[in-house]
Formats: sequence, structure tokens, C-alpha cells
Amino acid sequence: MSSSESVVSERPSSSPPASAKRLAAQLLEPEDLAFLDALAKAGLVSELDDDELLRIASEAESTDRETRWVQLVETYYATTEERRTADRYFTQRVGEPATAAGLVSRLSALLPELGGMTLERIGGEEGPLVIRAGEHFCAVLDEHEEEMDTDQIDLSDLEDHSRDVPHVTVRGLVRSTNVLLDRHGVRERMISLRGDLEVEMYVFLGIAEAMPLANAGYLEDEDPEEVMELAAW
Repeated sequence: MSSSESVVSERPSSSPPASAKRLAAQLLEPEDLAFLDALAKAGLVSELDDDELLRIASEAESTDRETRWVQLVETYYATTEERRTADRYFTQRVGEPATAAGLVSRLSALLPELGGMTLERIGGEEGPLVIRAGEHFCAVLDEHEEEMDTDQIDLSDLEDHSRDVPHVTVRGLVRSTNVLLDRHGVRERMISLRGDLEVEMYVFLGIAEAMPLANAGYLEDEDPEEVMELAAW
């Protein structure tokens, strides 16, 4: 065998396989990778290694940025209950059957610090809805209604506002839950990730972790004041 033949025979027969991270980068936009990296820096998606990145990237097919982000997040958290519990991931899709009591029950299961939450009415069947956690409770109001501190207001006054609460929104329930977290001395709150027209997504974050996400445009509320309002900080 000649020396030239020896060199040829020792060359690899094919190029090394592309890494999972490189393949994922080919499927996603740079802004998608930046979004996922920001979530990781905030303490979320802790199991998002290169193989998992490739897996969720393969499931994100939308050309719309917000919908693609929703697909990435939903695919990651759909894998195990442990992931959803670790980051207190809470979501609701438009059109999915749901009741206010059922949503409160789901939120309660994610927040053992509150010792259980229930949805109740004060003042009879026509009275306003409140969420109760132990000795504390908070009225469920639309986000545009005037804030009412139900731990410091006479209950008879609540009956006068019963007609001001015709609808219950997911955001309204989350806002009331955050007030209760504040009452119980919990610094982290349920924060709204940027969703699309079909999905609302919430995760459990402290203020130091939430604000960089807001400033980068990764939360539903980009204005820090709106983040603070939802979180009851």
C-alpha cells in the first residue's frame, strides 16, 4: 500500500453528525433562541438541554412569532407534570371548557404556600365572587375595575359592588391569587408570559426575574407598571 493510499484510507468516511443544538438553530429563528435563553436565565425551563431544544424546535411550525413561542413553551411543559409543577406553569386556551372554580382549583394545586384556595360568593347568590385562602380573601374583579382591598373593607360594602363583576377572566383570577400570595408573605407571583390570541400562559417568578423578561418583550405586560399591577407587588 502506498503512503498516499494509507492517508486516504485513514480519512473519515463521512462528516461528523451535526449537534442537536446546531440542528435546532436551523429550525428556529435567532429571536426564538433568545427567548428560550431568557427563560432559562430567569430560572425556568431547567431541563432544556440540547436534545430537548431540538425536540421542541421540531414541534414549532408556526410562522407567527408569538404563536411559535407558545408552541415551544407548551411542548416543553407538556412532557411531565414535574416540569409544570417546578415552574408553576399555568395555561388556558381560548375555547377550552373551564369554570372559574375549576381554574381556581388548578391554581391552588400549583401554590401550596396558600394552603388551598376556594371560590366563594359574599352576600348570597348575587354577591361578588372572592377567592379565599385561609383567613384572607380577595374579590375577583375585571382588571379595569377599581382595585378593592377585601381584607380591609367592610363586607357590606362588597354587596353594593355585586353588579360590577359580571365576568370572570383568567387574568382576574390570577391577579386575585397574586394578592393572596402577598397576604401570605410569598415574594414570587404568577406572571404572564407572552402568548397569542389563543393561549394565556403564567409562570411563578420573583420581581428580579420578571422585570428583565418584561424589558425584553417576553411577557404579556411589557410595561413594568402593568407587571407590578398584575403581580400585586
